[in-house]
This record gives sequence, C-alpha cells and structure tokens, in this order.
Amino acid sequence: MDPIQFIITTAGLDALVNAQSGGTDPIRIMSVGITEAQFIMAPTLTIVPGELKRIDAISGQSVSETVIHMTAQDVTTDIYELRGLGLYLSDGTLFAVYSQNDPLFRKVSISFFLLALDVAFENAVAGEIMFGDTSFLLPPASETVEGVAALATQAEALAGADPRRIITPATLKAVIDAFGLQVDADLVALANGFDALLAALTARTITGAGLVSGGGDLSANRVLGVDAASAAETAAGLIASKAVTPSGLIGGLTELGGWDAGIPLFRIPGTPVIVMAGTLRTLVTTELVAPILFPVAFPTACFWAGPITYISADSNIRDLFVQIRERTRTGFNAYFQAGDDGDNRADGFDWIAFGY
Repeated sequence: MDPIQFIITTAGLDALVNAQSGGTDPIRIMSVGITEAQFIMAPTLTIVPGELKRIDAISGQSVSETVIHMTAQDVTTDIYELRGLGLYLSDGTLFAVYSQNDPLFRKVSISFFLLALDVAFENAVAGEIMFGDTSFLLPPASETVEGVAALATQAEALAGADPRRIITPATLKAVIDAFGLQVDADLVALANGFDALLAALTARTITGAGLVSGGGDLSANRVLGVDAASAAETAAGLIASKAVTPSGLIGGLTELGGWDAGIPLFRIPGTPVIVMAGTLRTLVTTELVAPILFPVAFPTACFWAGPITYISADSNIRDLFVQIRERTRTGFNAYFQAGDDGDNRADGFDWIAFGY
C-alpha cells in the first residue's frame, strides 16, 4: 500500500517549529482521532470533524525523512467505517489530518481494529516525531529498520527480484539445491564441450615432409626429425632423403680423398687426380738447386708440377726465377736461375703439383 499523505495543521506546524528551534515540547503523538465522515483536509482544523473516538493505543517509527510507519489498535466492540483520522499531540493539539471517500477500514463488533499505515508528509519532519506507545510497532523491515516482512515463496526466492521479502531456511535449501542442480548441469555441459574440443584437437595430425620425418596425431607428444647422412653416404651422393651436416661433409670429403690441411692434399671427387701444394721460404742470391719432396708420394705418378717465385718486398729488378726438372711421384728439383748479373735475389717459391 502506498503511503497516505497527511496535512499538517497550523497548530501542528507551530508545535513542530517550536520543537525544531529548541523548545521544551517535543512532537509526541499520543492518540489518533477517527471519524466515519469524509472531510476537507484544511490546516485550520483543530479537531477531527465528526470525530467518533480517540484511540490511545498508537505506535509509530520513521522509515525515511518523510514517511512514518504507524500502527493503531482498537480492541472494543464498536462498529464503524473509518474515512478520516487525525493525529493528536500529548497536549491535545491536532497535529495532522487525513480523509478520503472510500473507507480505510470497516470494524465490526466481533473484530478488533489493527490499522497499519505508512504516513507521508510533504516536509522532511518524520525524524522529529515520536509516539507514546511502541509496544506493538509493526514497521516494514529493511536493512536498517526492525519490523515485519513477508516470507518469499520458493518461486520468488529463485527469481531473486523482490527486495523486501525474506526466505526461510527450508526455502533457502530448496534454492541452493536448485542452484546446485543447475551448476551440475552447467559443469556437465562444460565437460562435454571440453571433451569435444580435446577430441577435435587430438584428431589433428602433424607429419614431416621432404627431409623431415616423424609426427602423428596430437594424442601424445610427437617428435619431428631430420636424418643426417653418414660420411659414406655423403661420399656416395646417392641418397636424397638425408641432410649433410658439417661433420658429414668433412667425412665425405675424407672418404673421397678430401682436403688435408696438414699436407696440404686434395683429391678431386669422382676422379683419381690428387692435388698437393707447398712452399719454400729461404733467401736465395745465387743460382742453385732446391730439391722438393712431396709430403706424401703420389701413388702412381706426378704428371705436372709448377713453382712460382716469391719475393718478400716490392721490387721490379729482382731477376732470379725458378725452373724444375727431375719430376717424380715423390718430388722434384727446383733450379734458381739468373737472367743477368743484376739484383740476383729471391725469398723462395710456392709450388703446386698434380698426380694420380
């Protein structure tokens, strides 16, 4: 029920001003006057028009700045229809009045009158008003006001939309059980969805191609690898499904004869040709013979060897040069020759030889 709007009388307003300005008389409502007659609510009223009786069993409490919850009780056998009422202070002053055409309440002889109303005022005066009897106060309960509240049904509790009704332990258990069932259903749906996602993922496969091998479906850890060619496989040059590593390359070259930096020696792959090279470093100032021994003798023969004169500084007048003869599979003789009697000087020579 919406609060009914009371009109404060002129005398009630004077009492309110006196109380708010520090006067000795508080605004204490001690009784409610009732009438069966509808009347015009005017601030000049001093008594309730057609007042039937006054009820002293009245209680109230402010629930906001402008609203008071008021309860009145009449346990007599009187019979009447309530259409208007007025609030009286302890000194008999009519503080406020309200009236309407339709009955607010109908009392019969075998019933008692228990009226609970939310009384609204235009001004924020609810906090200034007290009541004489608080023994049966029935205000609507809230987070800050003790009072009466209706019990929620299970459907209302599940809906969770009513801010005023309260729930019992039994209703709370039913709500929790229903929520638990929903959570269980949601978890089952989530698990099913996860299983479907996992199945979709594990159904995918990863496999190698080209030089890469291995793989499989994603139900377990998979390894992809690249097989390395051995030295013999590298030397043979027949496999296209393996990769050549640096060590395999050196090993393959070794299988073919390869390059030996310590000699130095190199066998041309796919041929019997062996290449060797070397140096001689010594100061030569006259014609002479320098015998050269190969680091490793050619297995069969040396079919070509050639020296290149070496000088350690820039010069265009040094005229010693080198010739060879007596070439064998084990070495050759180098002859330093002078073209004239000029600056006969050389610092050695480099050589290269081919054999098989």
